[in-house]
Amino acid sequence: MSQLLAGAASVSIGPRAEDLREGVYLGGFGSYRQRRATGVHDEPCCRALAISDGETTAVLAALDLVGASGPLLASIRSEAAKLTGLPATQVIISCTHSHASPDMQGLWGGTGARYQTHVAQQSASAIGQAFDALVPASVRAATTTLGRVVRNRRGWSETDETLTMLRVLGVDQTPIATLLNYACHPTASGPANTEVSRDWCGYAVDAVEEALGGVAIYVNGAIGDVNPAADGGFEHARSLGEAVATCAIASLAAADDLDGPLVVRTEPLLLPMNFERLSGRVHDAVARAGPALSVLSKTGGMRTASVALHAAARPDLAQLVAAFAGTAERNIAHHEGGAYLPTHCGYLQLGSQVEAFAAPGEVLTRLGLPLRASLTAPHRLFLGLTHDTLGYFVPEDEWMTGHNNNYEESVSYGKHAGTVVAEALLALVPHAEQTPA
Repeated sequence: MSQLLAGAASVSIGPRAEDLREGVYLGGFGSYRQRRATGVHDEPCCRALAISDGETTAVLAALDLVGASGPLLASIRSEAAKLTGLPATQVIISCTHSHASPDMQGLWGGTGARYQTHVAQQSASAIGQAFDALVPASVRAATTTLGRVVRNRRGWSETDETLTMLRVLGVDQTPIATLLNYACHPTASGPANTEVSRDWCGYAVDAVEEALGGVAIYVNGAIGDVNPAADGGFEHARSLGEAVATCAIASLAAADDLDGPLVVRTEPLLLPMNFERLSGRVHDAVARAGPALSVLSKTGGMRTASVALHAAARPDLAQLVAAFAGTAERNIAHHEGGAYLPTHCGYLQLGSQVEAFAAPGEVLTRLGLPLRASLTAPHRLFLGLTHDTLGYFVPEDEWMTGHNNNYEESVSYGKHAGTVVAEALLALVPHAEQTPA
């Protein structure tokens, strides 16, 4: 049996007074610059868990953000790699997707540059602290189900009700960390709220920390079409968060002891940008112009255009340009005559008892459930919005069928994006390699 090591840390990434004065816009609801933060209800953090089997080490960090831009994620990974000595591929960053958090993608108005730098530095610091805190540890896993607190907003009967926990203790039983994985949009505080908040995820981790000690870390699952069953204010957020925490804590009574080895696979992925309403000629032009567009985006030209369009009372166009800027700054690739977006997907395994997929966006339920079912370990995590924040991944047979007025399709890289990601994830599974074609 491998002796596992673990460490954890939590560092605030909340906006300071000067950041709020400069302007912090909340992400997830509404149009461009519609929701400027008026204060901080509860502090967003970067929470990090480092785990090692003595040979392989990885750090999983969860940011209380609706999403993060490509440059921000790259900055955090790069600095964290310097602090830890780990390859950047073993620094795994996820966003909880709170719709009451600062907009670090620029889609809803963004934040000031100094606050972006602050978030990057604080997040890297949390990862470094978790790595430095590595000590001999024991890990246990528990899986249960929690239903009736969420709903499928696209009208399907199913959601992924799986709630999985990893409980990490020092050899002297000192609490180190608790990792929670469940699928639900953090939208309970509602679109009228203008205070920075972790939404229901914050109440969940606070309740777990109060009951169990250590650092509680929440990573969202296949949340693409899953919303709280009740929302509209912080009481709804509290109710859902505490329900998740109560169920998770109770599941520990039947937890399994884990051992190593630790397997971490992070692979690059070229995601095709298939906007079906655009002609092949336009696709080719976008692909060929990718490098120039990336330069324009990184110099701030496209963000400046968004602000100007907002000032001209065109928030719809401002948001569209901001979205294209976010895509362009990830370095659009011209490949085989098409436009592709470089990203990553991942797979983790701890012994024979735990497996996890890491997907770079919001996977819909009918895509996520078969992926989870493809794993064979008794405890299976689905880590959504991990490695990147790239919108929705929709099953092909569900594409443009009118569900939720095709909203998720409007924030997707195309009909085939979900299939491409699913196939890339399945290719990472060791036992899948042994399956005959």
